[in-house]
Amino acid sequence: MQSIFMKARTSLEKRREFAHGAVPEKIADSWHRCLRNGLDPIGDPVDAMLSHQDLYETKQRHEKLISIVRPELELLSNQIAGTNYMTAFADSGGVVLDAIMDTEFSQSHCSQSIQVGSIWTEEVRGTNALGLALHTGNTSMVTGGEHFFAKHGAVSCVSTPIFSSKGVIVGMLDASSEVAARQFHTQALVALAASNIENRLFIDEHRDDNIIQFHPREEYLTTQSVGMISVDADGNITGVNRRSGEILNGLNLSTTRSFSDLFQGGFSNSIKSLENGEVIRVTDWLNSTYFARIRITRRKLTGAGPKHMISLSVPSVFSLPNAPESPVFRDEQVSNSLRVALRSARVGLPFIIVGEPGTGRTTLAQTIHDELHKHLPLIVVDCQTANSLGEPEGLMANVFGGDDDKKFSIQTGGTLLLENLQIIHGGAAEELAKVTNRLMQIKAKPGWIIISTDDKRNRSKASWAPHVDMALSKLLPIKVHLPKLSERTDFSQIASFILSRISSEHQLSNTAVDLLRKIDRTQHINDLVNQLSTLAVQCPVGIIRAEHVDRFISHAISKNVPCPRCAENSARKAKCLEINRVFKQCNSNVAVAARKLGVSRNTVYSHIPQ
Repeated sequence: MQSIFMKARTSLEKRREFAHGAVPEKIADSWHRCLRNGLDPIGDPVDAMLSHQDLYETKQRHEKLISIVRPELELLSNQIAGTNYMTAFADSGGVVLDAIMDTEFSQSHCSQSIQVGSIWTEEVRGTNALGLALHTGNTSMVTGGEHFFAKHGAVSCVSTPIFSSKGVIVGMLDASSEVAARQFHTQALVALAASNIENRLFIDEHRDDNIIQFHPREEYLTTQSVGMISVDADGNITGVNRRSGEILNGLNLSTTRSFSDLFQGGFSNSIKSLENGEVIRVTDWLNSTYFARIRITRRKLTGAGPKHMISLSVPSVFSLPNAPESPVFRDEQVSNSLRVALRSARVGLPFIIVGEPGTGRTTLAQTIHDELHKHLPLIVVDCQTANSLGEPEGLMANVFGGDDDKKFSIQTGGTLLLENLQIIHGGAAEELAKVTNRLMQIKAKPGWIIISTDDKRNRSKASWAPHVDMALSKLLPIKVHLPKLSERTDFSQIASFILSRISSEHQLSNTAVDLLRKIDRTQHINDLVNQLSTLAVQCPVGIIRAEHVDRFISHAISKNVPCPRCAENSARKAKCLEINRVFKQCNSNVAVAARKLGVSRNTVYSHIPQ
């Protein structure tokens, strides 16, 4: 037997009319607007999208707002429990400018429509939470069949507008899921996130004004539920946040022009106490009393007048390098090794970098070269390869030459990097000794930097003839050591830096970094690069979380063992192993594995490592 709502829904689809009282009032009004716009509830909604150029220009116009919204969007994604969800930010025209979705939602049909650049106004997409909130100016929830188009019936959405201090909608925050029951819990989280964005936007817009925070309860002055009014030096109101209108219920904020229009006692007396850092009591003209304080903000820097800036950032242990695309050297031991290596290179003293494979020996050498000899040649010789080729025909003749454009002049200077120096032997060692002796005799600036590396494994040093040992030993007076990746204190910065080089559309959550840190790696940074590349491929655009690391990395490198519940029963153990085997074959995709095995997703979840 159909419910009253479903009867109305059926009538809408068949006869383009329905009983108004059978549908929530906001939804009914929206359906009527859609019908007036000529939309067909069982037809295909217009797949409205901005062009790449228009999207680029729109993002440029909203760059500041997006930078304020993004942290709250990430926090909202972390707060929404369970799987199958998406959070999005749209501008005041209903254009989605940023979105974060989990793996399950990204594989759903809904995700194909809700993309960055898509337009979600009622006129083109029918009844939907984003379009409805944009039309009404209030938080809206549209679940399943409440959408005007039947093709949107699988998803449920919650959306709320974001207001500027002038009371104008500047954007929309949205959370969507195929699990309707979750949305009632999500509605409060979305509203809170929007309030946080509005407050941050308010503070950013009014840094040059006095921002007065007030609330009926003093302990709430440090929360996001505080009212905020910005005033200039004369007490004229320049902006109010949305919460102020709720607290000052009964007063018409649209007609008030000054602090004294809202509160008794005068502006000058109040501002003196507030500027002294005091929490004072203020009374509005309806005789309601509030606690108030002034919010300290940093002034915006302008072209006129003196500029004062307070640096709140802690300087790095070692300042090289500063460029965003440069490697990370924040660990104290690594930064000290870099400092010693630079000093050695500047005075022309060769040195050797010691560390296990994958600890960044070549990267450190490249950094030394880029800092001191960036525009000069960097020549890399793998001593292990030189051994396998036997006696070379003459490194000096092959690399250095006079008239050949493909060869380098020994007089120009540069950097010679000798990898795995300790194992070179025979004719290759003889030839190398001649080359390094010649390079070290060059006195003209900038000269040559000679860097060697050793992988620190327990292996015996090659046996060199006395004259070779004398020459090559000159390359080893200074040793700088690189620790294992697991011992470095800058692991999170390294992981973030590597991921930024792989994908500009992904970021790591703190819990994901913590889980990555615990993984044992034989190749250290090389293994981390491979794992982050895997996550960038497997995870949807946005935040990479601990559950992604557990699913795509930890589970992938673990041995196929049954879960503890199945280990003692041979039949259940076989089934458990099969589920884990198929799960790995399906790239750790629960939904695909469940369909292939013919079981529910909960069954797969119950057997794979959590």
